[in-house]
Amino acid sequence: MQKPTRFGILENPGRIWLISSIHGEHSRLVAIHDAVSQKYQASDRLVYLGNYLGIGGEISQTIDEMLSFRRYLMARHLQMPQDIQFLRGAQEEMWDRMLQLHFSRSPQSVLEWMLERGLDQTLEAYGSSATEARNFSKQKASDIAHYTVGLRGAMRRMPGHYSFMLALKRAIFTDDERFMFVHAGVDPTATLEEQRDAFWWGHPKFKELSTPFEGCRRVIAGWHPSHIGISLSQYVGFIDGGAGFGGPLLAVCMDSDGSISEAFEA
Repeated sequence: MQKPTRFGILENPGRIWLISSIHGEHSRLVAIHDAVSQKYQASDRLVYLGNYLGIGGEISQTIDEMLSFRRYLMARHLQMPQDIQFLRGAQEEMWDRMLQLHFSRSPQSVLEWMLERGLDQTLEAYGSSATEARNFSKQKASDIAHYTVGLRGAMRRMPGHYSFMLALKRAIFTDDERFMFVHAGVDPTATLEEQRDAFWWGHPKFKELSTPFEGCRRVIAGWHPSHIGISLSQYVGFIDGGAGFGGPLLAVCMDSDGSISEAFEA
C-alpha cells in the first residue's frame, strides 16, 4: 500500500537498528551511538523511536548528536537519507502544540498539562522557561503568537533543528510491510489514518493485538508508561528502558525474521 509522506518507508532493509525514547539524555545517546557504529553494516537501517525532547537537560545537544550521527552513517556506508529515519514522539507532539498555543481555546490549561509532562526542559533548550510561557499564556492570542514566533526563531537559529522537526514521521514501515514502527502504539480498532493521539500516547488495546495490523506482522513501539525494557510478542513489541526517568537508553538490532541479534544499553 502507498503511504502519505507523513509515514516513512524503509526500503530493502537488512537488519534494523531501533533506539528507544531518549528524553534529552545526550551522554547516554553518545554511548549508544558509539556501540552501534561498531556493529552497523551498509545494508542496515536505523529508526529512532521518538521522544528526543523533554525531561532531560541536554535537548539541543541530543538533536545535534542525532543529526551528526546520521551524516556519519550516510558518509561511511554510502546510505541514503531515508535509510535513517525519525519518529515523532509525544514530546515532539507537545512541542508542536506549544508552537501553536495561540490557537488553543484554553492556553493556560493546555500549557500546564504539557509542563506536567516535561515541556519545561524543551522551553529552556530554546531560550525560554516555564515561567515565561505561563506569563504569555494569560495574555491575548496575538501576544501568545508573538511569543511562539520567538520560539520558532530560536529553533531556526540552531542548524537543522527546525527542518528536523518538520521531517518527523508518525509511523515507519518496511517496504515489504513485515514491520511497522511507532512511538507509543496504535488503536487496533482504528485505521492508520484514524490513529490520532494513539501514536503519541498509546492505546490500552495495543498490547492485545492478535492479528497483523495494516498487514504488518509486528508493530514495535519505543515508549511504554512502565518502561518495561525489551518486550516482544508475536504481533507487538516495546523497547523502552526509561531514559529520562532514571533508566537506561536502549538500542536493539532486529534481524529480518524479527529476532533481536544485538542489544545495548547506556
